Amino acid sequence: MDEKKQKLLIEYLLSSPDTFALCQNIVDPEYFDPEFRESVRFMKQYYEDYSTTPSNNQVLAETNNEFVHRDVAPDEIEYCSHEVEKFCKRKGIEKAILASPQLIEDGDYGTVEQIIKDAVTISLNKNLGLNYFETVDERLEMMMNQSPTISTGWKEVDALLFGGLSRKELLLVSANSGGGKSITLANLGFNYVAQGYNVLYISLELSPEIVAQRYDTMYTGIGRQVWRDEISTLTTRLKMEGEKEGIGRLDITQMPTGTTANDIRAYLKEFYLHNNFMPDMLILDYLDEMAPNEFVSADNVFEKDRRCTTQLRQIGVDEDMIVATASQLNRSAVGATHHDHSQIAGGISKINVSDVYWSIIMTEAQKAAGEMIFHFQKTRNSDGVGKTLYMKWDGKYLRILDGDGSSPPDGITFNKKKETGPKDRLMKEVFGQEDETPLGLSLIHI
Repeated sequence: MDEKKQKLLIEYLLSSPDTFALCQNIVDPEYFDPEFRESVRFMKQYYEDYSTTPSNNQVLAETNNEFVHRDVAPDEIEYCSHEVEKFCKRKGIEKAILASPQLIEDGDYGTVEQIIKDAVTISLNKNLGLNYFETVDERLEMMMNQSPTISTGWKEVDALLFGGLSRKELLLVSANSGGGKSITLANLGFNYVAQGYNVLYISLELSPEIVAQRYDTMYTGIGRQVWRDEISTLTTRLKMEGEKEGIGRLDITQMPTGTTANDIRAYLKEFYLHNNFMPDMLILDYLDEMAPNEFVSADNVFEKDRRCTTQLRQIGVDEDMIVATASQLNRSAVGATHHDHSQIAGGISKINVSDVYWSIIMTEAQKAAGEMIFHFQKTRNSDGVGKTLYMKWDGKYLRILDGDGSSPPDGITFNKKKETGPKDRLMKEVFGQEDETPLGLSLIHI
């Protein structure tokens, strides 16, 4: 943009405080030619201090630049705002490109990505929200037609969350090492696939084959120890599951420890190009193995965790999906029968960013008894904070069920097995189970 046009836009901005108010968030003095930068800088500071624009005489006295006052018509306001937006976006992109070589040389790719993203998203905010009293009918009708929540597949959890989880929300679960984090995430994915939603499971630890074997067990009850002897049964049952009407899609992949949100975004772009859809739910197993997009000192755990969680949650916001992940608990939680925010490993900033957070309690005794506890410590959009749910654990199927014994979403139901002799009574007394079927349950239908 040449000098004359820059001067014209500055005169429009000076002459109309309303126009300046509309544009002031994207106007950067460094975008203008050197002779105008002090004038624009003075205008921005004056507006910040006095909530209006300075007079032409004030600008002349402070910066030695003379501008003409203009009577700005409505069409000129629209013209000015449109041209200022184009000018600032172009200058912002130029500035980002010029700064990028040194950042690339320093290996600071996260900052390069951020400044480019900031530049290309420079725009005036034309969405002024909704007029509360004048949009009642439209708003309520939209809410009726678009359910804000999606069931988790556990009706007791849904009750605490006022219906389930919502798109753009981040769920965080935590447990001690080996205490049920990954299996809870896997069960959540199982429940959503059963409802017809598409789930992407990203593991930062386990191979896709190991994760898939967990799902094999969840669908068939055939464990890793004996699967080689049950190939035919596995194949038949899993193909039948995949052909069920209304079932969703489950994709599983492994990414390396230290994966960033930018890496996940790049994967999602490839995923979309190959499949022509985005997942409804993204499961990341698990958050502690992520790295932030930008370099953060290893000593600053709070900031590292805050950035990782914020950047992961933003993926869900941008792609309109539910995101679920997990974190370890620290040593103070070992053997504890009650959890609080201080027991999460690393930084509490993970909880601060999350929309829903529950911790998992499952001791060896509880596992043997077929029990698991969900303790809700944060529910941004419900009153579930502080509530505790006693869930059922089926070790044979690796399934977490509602505490009332309701059947899982795939239609599997269980009946108690009758005692038939001393062996059954001994197994029940010692292990909390009957015969060789865990938890005193026997499969009656798949």
